[in-house]
Amino acid sequence: MSNPYEIAARRFECIAFLIDPSLDAAQRRAAWRERTAGIGRSTIYRWLKVYRSNGYLGLLPKPRDDRGQARKAGTAGWAGYAIGLLYEQPDRSLTQLRIYLHAEFEDYSLSTTTLRRHLRAHPAYAGIERLRSGKKSKLRDLYEATHPHEGWQLDGKGPFRVTLVDGTRIDVKVLSVLDDHSRAILAAVAAASENIDAAITVTSQAIAKWGLADRFQFDRGSAFDSHAFRGGLAALGVHRNYVIARTPEWQGKIEAYHRSLDRWFVRELRAQEVVDVEHLQQLLEAMLALVYNRHHHREIGTTPEKRLANRISNRRVSQSDIERAFFVETTAKSDPKTGEVRLPTGSFRVPSTAHAGQRSRFRYHPTRGGRAVLVTKDDREIVLQPFTRKPLSSVKTHTDKRGTGQLQKLVDLWKGSERPNAQPGFGLPEVFKMLAALIERDVPNSEREAHAVLAFYRKHGPMAREAFEAACTRSKESLGLGRALTTYLTDLERQISADGNTPDSKEEQP
Repeated sequence: MSNPYEIAARRFECIAFLIDPSLDAAQRRAAWRERTAGIGRSTIYRWLKVYRSNGYLGLLPKPRDDRGQARKAGTAGWAGYAIGLLYEQPDRSLTQLRIYLHAEFEDYSLSTTTLRRHLRAHPAYAGIERLRSGKKSKLRDLYEATHPHEGWQLDGKGPFRVTLVDGTRIDVKVLSVLDDHSRAILAAVAAASENIDAAITVTSQAIAKWGLADRFQFDRGSAFDSHAFRGGLAALGVHRNYVIARTPEWQGKIEAYHRSLDRWFVRELRAQEVVDVEHLQQLLEAMLALVYNRHHHREIGTTPEKRLANRISNRRVSQSDIERAFFVETTAKSDPKTGEVRLPTGSFRVPSTAHAGQRSRFRYHPTRGGRAVLVTKDDREIVLQPFTRKPLSSVKTHTDKRGTGQLQKLVDLWKGSERPNAQPGFGLPEVFKMLAALIERDVPNSEREAHAVLAFYRKHGPMAREAFEAACTRSKESLGLGRALTTYLTDLERQISADGNTPDSKEEQP
């Protein structure tokens, strides 16, 4: 039997780093990995608790209650019965096993820890671990397409983090379409996440370039298993191979490609400057075309590019038919005044006032910026245009209609003075700024100057920016620098009086 004081010393070595106040958090984590290998976390904290309460003597092993007595003969039978319970249902916990064993054996007396030890020592326990991991004991069959585009595989790699040249960090996931026969990558997209937009985008690119596949295989991800994605494939006549969830070995070919993608692309990004997502997409496509599709594949004995040999599927569809296949139908109500209807992919405008304010059926492409159509009552489709909000600067300036003649004089007398209308973004603050540039000092530098400029602006304003700037340039050329502000204001008034109009006139100044 081992010396109990040696056992207590080994236990103290395992918890010493938790007691030493000189160690920081990083040193404690490193010591935890080194000194507690193979020991449970609960055991370490139990030793620490007894040490703090009873000191070094608390770490001494306690004598067994059955010391000197022979083991009960039923121990092996208990373990065997527990193994049978686990083969019947591998997910049963130790707590369940103890309850079932107590119900079967009246004299059952093993603790949970002892039962676990007996189970792990049993020669049949390895089979239970395989059952829990989902791995089958029988050999698997291997399936492979006999010609290009007979079957495609789709999956995502990532997410992984990419640092752009401006310091921004983004999470990226690469979605790829792989041809089962040649192992060639037909299309790949670097996206922010594995969503419906990315799944439809990469699939549409592959179909537009290579045609339709007979079969398509992908896992049970939410984007791939969505009604929009699978409905679009069904509309195009592409059969979806059934795949059980959490079985990556069914996607073995594209999983092997992901290992190459990690080695040849993801790791290389650590030494590569990336400008933006568009630049990242270019880097991905260049690597696939020049590295992956041209590398010697040991399984097929040649390169994916040579085995594919640029062969295109005999099932071809147009780009508009591809987009139309992935359309999703919904109902929405448009705004009665503007005709705006908000769909999940953006805002659109109904074609006429007859449809404005009505709840109608719409079909739209689920990718951002995709097409959308309005479905009429007789099932006709009307293409919708995006709804845009115009800037205020595009509002047309209203000017009174004028013509030459005596009647126009009567209109002018009847209306009286014309109501002022300032040019957008040009008022008294901008006049102060231009006068400061004219005399090359701050304006105003006193309350008197401020009132002088204000009186000038109220008398001749509002003014157009271009005309007033031209007048200031002429004053600077004729008077030069070093004059008083009132001198320049007098010259500006002279120019206005000589022209007969304020500087906002559109006619050319003399």
